[in-house]
Amino acid sequence: MQSADEITRCPDCGHQIRVDRRYVTWCEKCDWNVDPTPLLDLTPAWRLRVEQRLVDSLYRELEQGAIHRPGWDAARITANLLSVLILLLPLAAFLTGIALLLFYRPLWFSIILALLALTIAFVFRPRAGRLDDHQLVHREQAPVLFAVLDEVAAAVGAKPATAVAVTDEANIWYSQVGWRFRPVVGIGLPLWIGLRPQERVAILAHEFGHGSHGDMRSGWLIGNARSVLEGLGATFSESPLDEARREWGAEELSGGTLLNRMVNATVGVVVRGLSAVLNRLELRSGQRNEYLADRRAGEVAGSEAAAHALERTLLADTCYDAMLRALRFPGELAPLDAVRRAVTEVPAREIERRLRVSRVHGTRTDATHPPTYLRTKLLRTRPATSARVVLGTDQSRAIDRELMEPAEQVLLEVKAEL
Repeated sequence: MQSADEITRCPDCGHQIRVDRRYVTWCEKCDWNVDPTPLLDLTPAWRLRVEQRLVDSLYRELEQGAIHRPGWDAARITANLLSVLILLLPLAAFLTGIALLLFYRPLWFSIILALLALTIAFVFRPRAGRLDDHQLVHREQAPVLFAVLDEVAAAVGAKPATAVAVTDEANIWYSQVGWRFRPVVGIGLPLWIGLRPQERVAILAHEFGHGSHGDMRSGWLIGNARSVLEGLGATFSESPLDEARREWGAEELSGGTLLNRMVNATVGVVVRGLSAVLNRLELRSGQRNEYLADRRAGEVAGSEAAAHALERTLLADTCYDAMLRALRFPGELAPLDAVRRAVTEVPAREIERRLRVSRVHGTRTDATHPPTYLRTKLLRTRPATSARVVLGTDQSRAIDRELMEPAEQVLLEVKAEL
């Protein structure tokens, strides 16, 4: 029987609501206090309405019809053409540097200008995907894990993973690295440990799905164009320290400061504008790809397991915080055991609240993924699917044992940083 202090009434609608002091108190009837710390959004109201309609129209289209791969529509063609133009920048700088050395005189001045052009070409050159500062696990080190990865990849129709990167991120990802585009799966310990066995299959199938259906966001062309724009943006934009100095009145109005402001107001604006345009062009295709990857996850792991896995991703911050607390304040539980306990203790009511937060604040089309509540809703409204790949509890524990050594190394690195 609940005590009196475990029940209160909603100040807006008077509905009785349950109080759990570990979590946010909110009303499931009117959504009072569903998001007690909403983000400040300065986007104009008209743009929010337009983006809401775009999100809803895509969902209705997929709910009523087949979920297919994005076609070559005008937005996708334009995004690829814009990416080609952006990638021509380092090539143009390289050719300019060579031309200056060959044809411009005096030679001493041409050398200075050529070095500047060649430096720009080198800094903003296209790069192959790399894995930095990750604990890599190879096939011979984790036969059970790679057997599951191979089975999931075959079921999805993707290339098998060549390596697994174990990280401290609360995320699981798929990438193609090197000029040979070798598939690599990233396993973030906080999220991985908090998943049940079949939910792990669902997340892996979702990530392999991106590799099998040609997600243009992970493609070489647009990925490198985005990296060039990010480099230009970092070069021609103010740093947070510059902004803080201006707000505190500690900035000196020297010639260099005025020049930096002029560059930021001209070149920086163009770079940020190109980044916004590129993001906008690939948004609808990117969100369609997320729904398609969700469908793959449902086909491989079962639709209900895929929906539960999406709900678990809403607890990513809870998993990460539990791991950090256990590392800062060692106690009876090991860090990864603390993550398991934190996830299992989260009540269904808190998960529902986070789903509603994604509905209230997550409908922006500039988000990398569609709102989680729409993704879970689409999985559950379409015909249910049974699992094609089943991960047993014993297999799941065997995988955790295989990952124990790299996991301990990752945790030691995180603790050293703390």
